[in-house]
Amino acid sequence: MAFKLDGAKFDTIEDLVEALYPLYADKMSAEEFKKYVEENAQQS
Repeated sequence: MAFKLDGAKFDTIEDLVEALYPLYADKMSAEEFKKYVEENAQQS
């Protein structure tokens, strides 16, 4: 199963968090971003 957020697709949710968190680091903590991803990432 793949995970998609902001048009980017990743094999695992961990890969998604690792790759995209730097873009969100100034807006939220790592824990907040992981929760955001879990709530908003599309599974395909």
